[in-house]
Amino acid sequence: MRRLTAPAGSGAASRGMQTVAPVGSIAASETTRLLCEGYFTFRHLSQTEVKGISEAIRVHEVTGLGRLRTHFQLSEQRGFTKFVGREHERAAMRRAFEQALRGHGQIVAIVAEAGTGKSRVVYEFRTTLATECKVLEAYSVSHGKASAWLPVLELLRSDFGIADADDKPTRREKVEAKLAALDSALNDTLPYLNVLMGLVDGAGPLVQMNPKIRRRRTLDTLKRILIRESLDHPLVLIFEDLHWIDSETQALLDLLAERIVSARVLLLVNYRPEYRHEWSGRATTCSSDSTRWGARTLRQCWRRCSEKAQNSKHPGA
Repeated sequence: MRRLTAPAGSGAASRGMQTVAPVGSIAASETTRLLCEGYFTFRHLSQTEVKGISEAIRVHEVTGLGRLRTHFQLSEQRGFTKFVGREHERAAMRRAFEQALRGHGQIVAIVAEAGTGKSRVVYEFRTTLATECKVLEAYSVSHGKASAWLPVLELLRSDFGIADADDKPTRREKVEAKLAALDSALNDTLPYLNVLMGLVDGAGPLVQMNPKIRRRRTLDTLKRILIRESLDHPLVLIFEDLHWIDSETQALLDLLAERIVSARVLLLVNYRPEYRHEWSGRATTCSSDSTRWGARTLRQCWRRCSEKAQNSKHPGA
């Protein structure tokens, strides 16, 4: 079976691609490759002539996942525009981080509509963090509500240094080594991590456990590991786009909001206004509205746009 991806209405192109695509593969046109580059990896197969189409069609095989997961990461790869303004948000994050360094865990929430720069504010703040501070990031995606633990699994793979190419035994070894180096008292969390991360072969003993008990202990496992890490170095946990979050990840955030009050942890999140949580009173929360652009910020943007336009007219100046 071959799966083909070609521009809409291009039945002839699809038939031409099918002649060169290996059985069991996913083939893509050049247009699709350009749209998806970074999210997936491709291997060029060949160029093929198709009746009714004047130019030869370049056919590519999809070989795997790329390193990009979000549109913001694609923008980062292509290069950002100059960052200006947002002094209120940056100051709020800096104050919260300084409190977290002193052992008073903080939550900073950046709230704004889609496309107003929530991820960029987080990115710019991260570039200011000291190297001795550990940063773990997780992203939610639009289909994420149907995928339990999706952002948490991403965060764990980063924390344990797990690569996409690692096989299951290698992943287990990395998890075991990290826990052993962190604290031997965490050894009892290993079975729950292995089940959560899909590292168990066959039906393990936890499969027979009451699902509610297993879920509660899994949440406790994650909380213990993160709090323990904050004893060795300040920890910044970044969760993006909570409006797409699944219920299991939400449960972990609710638990952390209760337990980081006396830990060196900054929980930095962003979401759209329709998202709701129940963290009020559980930890110090700085809510920043990224949609507010002051007059100074607008002047800065206008000045830089004018300078860019002027330089494009006189490139040799």
